[in-house]
Amino acid sequence: MSGQRSLTGEERERLLDELGALLDQALTQGRRPGYLEVADALAIEAPLRIHKTTRLLEVLLKRDAEAGQPLRSLLVTSKTRPGRPAEGLFERARRLGLFDDDPEAFYRREMARLVKSD
Repeated sequence: MSGQRSLTGEERERLLDELGALLDQALTQGRRPGYLEVADALAIEAPLRIHKTTRLLEVLLKRDAEAGQPLRSLLVTSKTRPGRPAEGLFERARRLGLFDDDPEAFYRREMARLVKSD
């Protein structure tokens, strides 16, 4: 993923496919990868590696929600919020209308759906 140029639609779709596969594998293995681990696995280049990774996670979150699937993006953990995704992912979920006022209940519910889907 190039530093300054925009992704082509094909590149973005490839990365989203790889991200989905990576998170499916992490779920099967009972792992919770961090943002940096995901960026490394997808070979996302600087600058703004974590920002680019977050954008992909947000797109995947939206697609999973639209498909009625468990929200795999919630598996990824933040260095600043150990064991939880970054706050921005919760904000994106709220903007998508996935919950109103209790992010913790939303998170617990979605994690239960993920484990059940495994």
